[in-house]
This record gives sequence, structure tokens and C-alpha cells, in this order.
Amino acid sequence: MSGLFSWSSAPRVLIAGTLLALSLALLLVMPARAQSGAIVLDGQFDDWLGLPSVPDVQGDAQTNHSDLSAFYFTNNHDQDYLFFMAERWDAGSEGMELRLFIDTNNNGTYAEAADRLIELSYHPNQGGRTYVDLYDGQGAYIKQIAYQMNWGEPGKGRRVEWGLTFTDLGIAPYQTIRMQLVSNHGTQLSDSVGEVQWSPANALGYWLLGLLTIAGLGWLYYRRRGMA
Repeated sequence: MSGLFSWSSAPRVLIAGTLLALSLALLLVMPARAQSGAIVLDGQFDDWLGLPSVPDVQGDAQTNHSDLSAFYFTNNHDQDYLFFMAERWDAGSEGMELRLFIDTNNNGTYAEAADRLIELSYHPNQGGRTYVDLYDGQGAYIKQIAYQMNWGEPGKGRRVEWGLTFTDLGIAPYQTIRMQLVSNHGTQLSDSVGEVQWSPANALGYWLLGLLTIAGLGWLYYRRRGMA
């Protein structure tokens, strides 16, 4: 059959249509999915349900109030922020002291200047007030992240959340980092959660993926047209 459309061109039309549909889905659906369930630092924790976490067993800490049960981490895909949440087994009014070690270049050490240390103090008996400070991997002070923020459960609390920017950590989206959360009892290590590797992303990743798909579609069309 001659003309604009032929049976021999049908596979190309089908492929082009499929790729176009996929690219539209990437550009329209994925950002909408990323926006749903975004984390808000408000001391409320329903928005953490179902997000990635590292569990920890009960009874392996020096004290009940420093016995960690889980460490959560995520990021909102429309913001250059990373969010974290720590949970302990027992609810109580006692405070909790946390340290999050971040190996920013994922080389197995946390002690380089490029690495980061986050120190957090959570006080349920003060309405869930939270204090967060940022250091580099060699202990040099960088900045204060939070002062008297209501990021934890008040009263008899179990959970506290916090966040900081990609810039604070000195990393780029999709850069793989290594993390470990520990709790302290006084100046002594009390409990620790297993190490985890993570590659946080932001909104640019979704748009870039969609644009690359569209570019691939154009390249395929150009190549097919040249071979016709």
C-alpha cells in the first residue's frame, strides 16, 4: 500500500505513540505523585507512613528513653530538602540526644571535612522542642539548623523529625551518601541503627527524565525518517 501510512510504517507509528505516551506520563503523573504526601516539619507524623526506614531491635540501648526503634529518611521532590525522623520504643517525657553521621562521598569514613555530623536534642517535656546543629566530619561547627522548633511529639513522646538542604550537606541530587544514626546517654553511645546508603533526588530528576525521553523520541523519529 502506498501513501502517507503503510503497514510497513505501522511499527514505527506504534513505537512513536508509545514513547510519546510514556513521556507525557513522566512529565504529568510523576510530579503529581511526588507532591502527594509531602513531609512537613510540624511535629505531626502521619506523613511518614510507608516511607523508607531502618528498624532497630528493642532492648539494646543503655536506657529505655534512648532505645531507638527506627530511623526514617526521605525528601520532597519539589524541594531541595532532606528530611529525617527518629523513633524510640518507649514514650516518655525524658529527652533524647541524637547524632546522625553522614558520609557524603560514600567512601566508608565519616571523619573527612566533606562529611557531615548532625547533632539533635529533643525535649518532649518542653512541648517537643528540638535543637539541631550541623558540623563537618572533623567536628568543625557549620551552622545552627533549628532552635526551639516544635518538631517532636510533646508530653510523653516517641518521635522527632528534622530537615536540612542539599547545600547544607554539600551534596547534589542523586549523589549516593551513607548514614548512621546513634543515640547518646550523656556523653556515651547508647544505641545505633544500622548503616544505610541513599541517593536523594529532587524535582529536577523527574523533569530531566521526561525531557530525555522526549529527546529520545525525536532522535528515533529522525533516524527512522532518514532510513525510510
